[in-house]
Amino acid sequence: MRLNKFTLAILFSVCSIYGFSQEQHPVKGKIENAKNEAVGMAAIQIYKADSKELFDEVYANEDGTFEIPDLEDGNYRLVITEFGYQQSVTTAEVKGGELNLGNIILQVEKAETVELKGAFVRAQTSQYRNEIDKRIVEVGNDLVSAGSDAASVLNNIPSVNVDQQTGALSLRGNENVKVFVDGKPSSQSAAQLLKQIPSNQIQRIEIITNPSAKYEADGNSGIINIVLVKGTKKGYNIGLIAGYEQGKKSRFNTSLNTNVNVGKFNLFGNINYADRPSKQNGIGRNYDDQIDQLFDIQNTKNRNLSYKAGFDWFINDKNALTIYTNQWDGDHAALINTNVLKTNFNKLNRNDIWSDSRSSDYSLNYKLDFNKKDHNLVLDAFYSINKEDDDRDYLNTFPKDEFYQEYRYDKTQTTRINLDYTNQIENAGKLEAGIQYRKESNDNDMDSTKELTNPLNGNIYNPSVDFQFDRSFYSAYTNYKQKFNKFGAQVGLRLERVEDNADWFYSPNEAGTLKKDYTDLFPSAFLTYDLTEKAQLSLNYSRRINRPGMYQLTPVPQFTTALMSSKGNPELNPEYTNSIELGYLKQLKKGSISGNLFYRHVTDNIIQTFKKDPEVESAFIQYNMNYDKVNSYGVEASWNYKLTKWMSTYLAGDFTSSEMQSVIEDENNNPVVKKITANTLSLRMNNTYTLTKQLSLQQFGFFRGKNKFLQGEMLDMWRMDLGIKYSFMQGKASFSARVNDIFNTMKARVNMDNPYEGFAKFKWESRTFYLGFNYNFGGKVKSRAEAQQNKTENQGGGIGLQ
Repeated sequence: MRLNKFTLAILFSVCSIYGFSQEQHPVKGKIENAKNEAVGMAAIQIYKADSKELFDEVYANEDGTFEIPDLEDGNYRLVITEFGYQQSVTTAEVKGGELNLGNIILQVEKAETVELKGAFVRAQTSQYRNEIDKRIVEVGNDLVSAGSDAASVLNNIPSVNVDQQTGALSLRGNENVKVFVDGKPSSQSAAQLLKQIPSNQIQRIEIITNPSAKYEADGNSGIINIVLVKGTKKGYNIGLIAGYEQGKKSRFNTSLNTNVNVGKFNLFGNINYADRPSKQNGIGRNYDDQIDQLFDIQNTKNRNLSYKAGFDWFINDKNALTIYTNQWDGDHAALINTNVLKTNFNKLNRNDIWSDSRSSDYSLNYKLDFNKKDHNLVLDAFYSINKEDDDRDYLNTFPKDEFYQEYRYDKTQTTRINLDYTNQIENAGKLEAGIQYRKESNDNDMDSTKELTNPLNGNIYNPSVDFQFDRSFYSAYTNYKQKFNKFGAQVGLRLERVEDNADWFYSPNEAGTLKKDYTDLFPSAFLTYDLTEKAQLSLNYSRRINRPGMYQLTPVPQFTTALMSSKGNPELNPEYTNSIELGYLKQLKKGSISGNLFYRHVTDNIIQTFKKDPEVESAFIQYNMNYDKVNSYGVEASWNYKLTKWMSTYLAGDFTSSEMQSVIEDENNNPVVKKITANTLSLRMNNTYTLTKQLSLQQFGFFRGKNKFLQGEMLDMWRMDLGIKYSFMQGKASFSARVNDIFNTMKARVNMDNPYEGFAKFKWESRTFYLGFNYNFGGKVKSRAEAQQNKTENQGGGIGLQ
């Protein structure tokens, strides 16, 4: 049956669909170069002839054609920009609502430029583009993840994986990745954050695999920046979204987006509510001890309310101020039933969890432009706080009959202040420099009514924990970049001093302090070479660091099941990574192709390992430790192409090979080093079919092959999703529907060999049906000063200010 499903999926992927002719917009044209070759994906900005106000912006298709909807009669100025060409300004007069601009010729850029930009890939239906230091995914029209959360969106992106059981995020096979929201760190954990951000509030996702010295050095495998929706259109604009999803549980989501742009002020905001209960189940078999565990996990309540509010103030042509806040409120409840089975007994353990969380981000950004272009000073201040109360009831019959409760409290705060300076030196390169102060604080407590016996004196005690942690950063960086004909270069150096202070108490009598301070240098270098006008090679290097996180350090157990528990290690040291990457980008006539090779060398490697629980038979404790050094390498490739007028495709694959090592106990409880090489192949396909102007279809396929890890081997998994969208009311409203995992094939299967021989299988609600409705409307208000706003909007919420 599996073969039949897989064969059907492949046949569906390559089937032919007959398209329909599309209506033409009244204003159209085509962009070419001097050789009469189409210049695809160029940006076209439309201005009123007598105004600096940006009226609209569109992008050319891969074949160079473009269409501008809804232009009133009058005179306009079109500013056309594309990498490798001189900017073109064209005037146009619209009469009777129609105009054919014919062919617009772009001239090859002759002047030297210091911007090391990469190929820009934005097809009519594509959601991907590549730049020299990052990959960007535009997710606004992603039908197959509509109505879901950020974790589901990221799982569709090449080289990114989110574990459906734990929420752990990995990039290129490495979980040491830094997650930002609007270019800022969050006080929430990545797993928690990704479940709270609704997919319809994500404007784009930036994948930075080898960051320059301008970025914070944390994260061995790079940075993932989630840029949230921020309305900037002129006038007033309102968007409504409502959705219903059905799996084993019913889920709902609603959101309201709005902005009012009145001259020097742009007010923006959104509010979102989602109720996403879920159900999961699994089995774990211990062949050594002949014990089975049956898991039934019900997230009976998973309600999230979030909103964003802020304003842009364009004081004048040289000064701009942006202030905003992101707020998240969560209300969650879960029931975990674990049946422990053996030949002569069947024991049930029940765990009820209730948690409330609240997270707040506050951001201020001030930009001062000097007299010449690309000469500015930016002050960026950010504060984030996250609080979570977690109550747990345990009713156990294994390994003994008992009832106890846990009360957990977690408070995390992040403060960050940046001052960044940029200067484009005339007839030379661009200089960037900046300083940063950052502080992270955590208060992590647990009180338990569980009764344990002190082995030293036989007294009964409750295992309560109090862990307080502060980490302060003092950083400075400088970057210099310049272009020499076909060659481009950027070199940078970042200095970071870190001070760690921690105190903890673990009853009955364990206590400790942690004080560490160290200073590191993090160099980076980028080289580019333009093979042709549309093809580019790049080579880059960076040094990164993985500092143990608060949850890796805290002695508070992060989870507890009948036969497994996890706690941190306050003695962990940082690990360091030297990363080299070779990239290739090429624009095709109707698309693009890209490829990357990377190599990473890690020292003081942080590994996850297990030890036997001395208090519970057949139980284990999971923890982290430092050990030796490891290497990893990989290759990535993608192809974006418009096959026909009605079909575009995006194909991507990545292969990673990573050394892993751990220290385990043998049958005599002696430590033994275990080393493996983990190879992982992932393939993704995203096809978009434009059936009519109003109706589009999207098909997504995913495959991941077998991959080893320290506890065993994960077997292959695959799925196929299908989405459809119908637009009406002149594009202001739309209905969308999707089915995820059509053939219900997505599940996790694991062959275990550490800490015991066994097998595990886990299934979540992978097959779901979603139905959504979008409606957007707005109107005109008076114009705004565009010159300063363009400079601010081009940064958006992206990581431009580090």
